[in-house]
Amino acid sequence: MRLSWSPVELVSRLARRGITYNFASGAPDVTVLPIDEVRRSFENVYEKYGTLILAYPGAGGLKELRIELAKYLSRVLGIRASWRDIIVTAGAQHAIKLLSQLMIRRGTVIYTENPTFVETVAPMRFQGARLIGVPMDDEGMITQELESLVRKHGPGIIYTIPNCHNPTGVSLSRDRRKHLLEIAEKYNLKIIEDDPYTSLYLNTQPSLKSVNDDVIYVGTLSKVLGPGFRIGFVVVGGALRNNLEKLEQHDFASSTLTQYLVYDLLRRGVAERVIDEARGLYSRKLGELVDSLNHYLPGSLMFNPSCGFYAFISTKINAWHLLRKCTKAGIAFVPGDKFYVSDGRLDTARLSIGSIRIDLIRDGIRTLSNVIRTMSTNIT
Repeated sequence: MRLSWSPVELVSRLARRGITYNFASGAPDVTVLPIDEVRRSFENVYEKYGTLILAYPGAGGLKELRIELAKYLSRVLGIRASWRDIIVTAGAQHAIKLLSQLMIRRGTVIYTENPTFVETVAPMRFQGARLIGVPMDDEGMITQELESLVRKHGPGIIYTIPNCHNPTGVSLSRDRRKHLLEIAEKYNLKIIEDDPYTSLYLNTQPSLKSVNDDVIYVGTLSKVLGPGFRIGFVVVGGALRNNLEKLEQHDFASSTLTQYLVYDLLRRGVAERVIDEARGLYSRKLGELVDSLNHYLPGSLMFNPSCGFYAFISTKINAWHLLRKCTKAGIAFVPGDKFYVSDGRLDTARLSIGSIRIDLIRDGIRTLSNVIRTMSTNIT
């Protein structure tokens, strides 16, 4: 299989060079990251554990961290799990890669939202999965369409981002969640739930895992504590849990030092304090993005985002050509065509509010609209 660069990685590299309006990065806002608390945690674990923090990590993850993750999941997301059923990974992407290696063979059918997160489906494709895109609207995956596709294509795995979807920002409605779980039971389908953003927003729907323990849950602390920690996790029991631990013997997952640091940050309640502050900030930023799009680019929103970091828009023109012009104006975003499992549209883009300052959002969208208007005029 020929390897290629992810559009997110390509544009992220571009955004490091003189970009004022960074709508490309999915990284969290640095103003809420707990840098001083990280220093304190380093001092704590250094004093308490000494050279153990430099030892090889064990497969499955540090026991102390897994215990704290179980408490965190219960308090913040209503997910009740034994620490033994939590496998620590080097971020959510690593978790998806491991699950793909264990669960996917050439021809395995994967049902997922269309569009979906491009970097997640890459390891699935690498394993030879057959990806079937399910249409979406403002209530998330259209589960009636999912059931029709399952009848047509047969058994498989459902991969979904039901809350704060990437790249659309929508969440699966209550009725459709119920229907999704019914479909999985009726047709004996496994569900992989990817959930990076729920903790950062109030009034989201409960995770699928919290209402059905058969769901395989993938989580991360990258958006809360910082992506540099590379701490993700899978919540799953039985044989799959055991096989995940065995598979981790090949790469040792994330570093021992970062696992101890995150353990101490969770133990001291730092993650939840970050969440309390970040919820208001991200809600305001997403609202500012939506308001700015409605004002300067009316009708561009393809979905009405309710939470998360992203909005998915129609650019009306080739988004890759637009990006080249936009970078000269100090704007970066990720063209949307590669987020599609099938029938990708070149006139789409993902805009992120993650790392951009809130006071730059409105002017950034105004500048984007001016570039689009100029290019559209030249085309006609």
